[in-house]
Amino acid sequence: MKWNWNTPAWETPIGKADGVELFCLPGSIVPEEGWPDTFWRHVSERHLLLGVKAQRVIRLFRELEPGESARCHFPPWGLAFYEWDTLLFAATLCYECNNAYIYTAQGKELRAFDPAGPNAARLRDVLKQHLPL
Repeated sequence: MKWNWNTPAWETPIGKADGVELFCLPGSIVPEEGWPDTFWRHVSERHLLLGVKAQRVIRLFRELEPGESARCHFPPWGLAFYEWDTLLFAATLCYECNNAYIYTAQGKELRAFDPAGPNAARLRDVLKQHLPL
């Protein structure tokens, strides 16, 4: 089952993304305000992917397997999706509580994913490769 990553209230389609920035949030919970300025203060490291590498990460994220949500959300990693130089949305991923929070200028939305799913595992491998904890 594929997710439709268009955030319903804000219609931010991942299909427009042509670049993705991987970022690290070590030991930090994402601030409630989330977007944009307070969010970026917590980022400790960034890695921009373009072209084929970006499209692979975008596909893995888009095809994360649905799962059950738990309650911690201490995400070590996040993703920021861009169309050219325009930030479309960002997401934080917690492999402990199975949550992905999607952040847009209008607010945030929760999605639960299966961390044991093949796409989630591949995405975790990419994140670990570029941003080892």
